[in-house]
This record gives sequence, C-alpha cells and structure tokens, in this order.
Amino acid sequence: MNEVIFLRINIFSCLVVSFILLSSGCIQSNNNIELFGTEYKNPPDAPDFTLLNQDGESVTLSDYSGKVVVVAFIYTSCPDVCLAISSNLAWIYANLGEYSDDVEILSITIDPARDTVERFAFWTEANGYEWNHLSAERSSTLVNVWNDWNIVVDNEHIEASTPPEDTINRVVFLNSSNETIVVDILNNNFQHPDTVTDLDNKARDLGDVNFSTDGWGLMNWNHTSWAWQEVGEDYLEQYATHDKHLAWVASGANTSLLPLGVDCNGHGWVMGEGGSAHCMCDEGYERPDGNWLGCILIGTDDSNSSDSVNPHEESLGEYGVGHSTVTFILDKQTRKRVAWTGIDWNVQEFLLDIQALSSE
Repeated sequence: MNEVIFLRINIFSCLVVSFILLSSGCIQSNNNIELFGTEYKNPPDAPDFTLLNQDGESVTLSDYSGKVVVVAFIYTSCPDVCLAISSNLAWIYANLGEYSDDVEILSITIDPARDTVERFAFWTEANGYEWNHLSAERSSTLVNVWNDWNIVVDNEHIEASTPPEDTINRVVFLNSSNETIVVDILNNNFQHPDTVTDLDNKARDLGDVNFSTDGWGLMNWNHTSWAWQEVGEDYLEQYATHDKHLAWVASGANTSLLPLGVDCNGHGWVMGEGGSAHCMCDEGYERPDGNWLGCILIGTDDSNSSDSVNPHEESLGEYGVGHSTVTFILDKQTRKRVAWTGIDWNVQEFLLDIQALSSE
C-alpha cells in the first residue's frame, strides 16, 4: 500500500479507528498552507466510486474533480458517534459561505441493509441534511468501497445496533417568571418514524403542561457545544432519536437558568462536556455499561463492564471500543489530504482546512 497514513475503521461498539499517523496537529503543509487536521505527507489518490444518493441519483467521486470533497462513513441507526459526525457536517455545510460552490460533502453508509435510498430520503429530510448520503442497490458495491478506503465493518455490531440502555429524552419548559418544568422520557418509548413533535406531545401529557407555548422560543441541546441553541420549528419534524432534547422558552426568560440537556437520570451529576462528559453517580448508583451519561442502581447491570470505554482513556492513535471514526478531506485533485479522527473535532478548524484547500 502506497499511502503514508493507513486508516481503518472497525465497527465494534460503534466504530473503532486503527491507523498509523506520521504527522498530526496544526502543521505547515507541503504547499505552504496551514492545515489543522492530520495531513498526508504524500497525498494518495482517493479511490473512485459510484453510489446512489437519497434521491436515487448516481454520484461518482471523480465527477467532483476540481472541488474539495469531504467523505464520511456513517450509518443512520448508530446511537451516538455517527449522529455527532452528521451534526458536525451539518454545521460545516451551513457555514461554507462563499466556498459552497467549491465544496462537496459525501456521507457513505456502512449499513446497507437498513440504509437504503428510501431510508436515506426520509432520514435526510427529517434532519434537514441537504448533502449527498450514499448507499447502493447491492451491498457488494459498498463492500468494495470499504475495502478500497480501508474500512472494516463488524456486521455483528451493525445487526445489534441499539441506543444505550435507559437513555432519556428531555423536554424543558421555562416561563417568563423563570420557573422550570423538566420532563424526562425513556427513549424506548419512541420508534421510527416518531418525530420530535411526538416527543413534545408526550412530555406535555406527562408534565401536565396545559398552557400554550405559542410565541415561545424553541431550543435544542447541542451535544458538541454542550449548550442550548435556538432552532426553528422544523426541528419538531425531525426523527425522535435518543439524543434529541428540546426546550420551550418564554419571551423575557433567562435562558442561563435552563438545566443541562443531558444529566444522569436524576441520580448523579455530569463532569466534563461533549465527548468527555460522564456521570458521577450518587452513592448506590453506577454507570451502566457503555452509557457514560446515565446512572442505575448498583447490581442491576448484567453486562460485562470490561467491554466499555472511558472517554478519558481514548487517545489519537489508540482508540478503544467505539465512539471514534475518521472523516477525510480531499483536495481539488481528488487526493486524500487531511484526516480528522474521532467525533469531537473542532468544526471551526475543520472549516479552515476546507477553506485552505479550496484556495489552493
């Protein structure tokens, strides 16, 4: 293999990244531009492919020669890491500005059994994602793409993919007197194609919220920035995945008084933010295996805790089980120029890499 950087993903708890890094961090490239991601010393040509997007149209990588191309590998039923990657890409897409004509984003599934063209059509519309999400009529077509890009898929994990146990959706109502109603609902109360509207309605029933929120502001919890952010009411039409949390805020209310969008099931407190966040559980409670943002009674979790991963123990070249992947940025010659690993990459710096390569 003639690539200086070897990149490989194992999907085990969600994704495992194994690769050899010969340069990393914010460095000076061979073309005198500053790149923040992990740069290839001798950029190899990106393997070409032709796949189908969410509209059933053929998309060929080499057709984008002359553009900067972002390539990510995701799947829609992934409970955590892929959702974060797609959220990051949504921010990038929305902030391309004057570079939008020079950049293409491609998300490729690693779960063709479920991520059909029809599934992607629904999923992208529900989440407001406008870039190409790619699948294929034959799984063998995608297998060839994975092999060409050094992607290894653990089918057993894909088949067993479910959100973490006891994950909770949170709905908050903050009135003009800064009084708060918080309603937490187990995510397993929702299934495809339930929407955030269904979540909102259920929270109103459970919380006995019988007042109108017409004219109130709508916010959702951003797992990357670890803060509430304003959103439009089209957010209510998105699919009610386990990471969707919303808040209704009355005019004049102090939004700084909103509780965190994620906590520890009421039995602990959160230390850290974003991908480093984890629960410090109250006495008598422990984190369930694989779910670092939850607390359950000690002794009620039968899974093998040795299979879980502490986010603080992950490092650039040595990832444990899941919660990590790689996103490529290709230059205008369709060469692999930059790789961003994990899910907590800095979106501003990622965008700067895109801008730098677009300006070459």
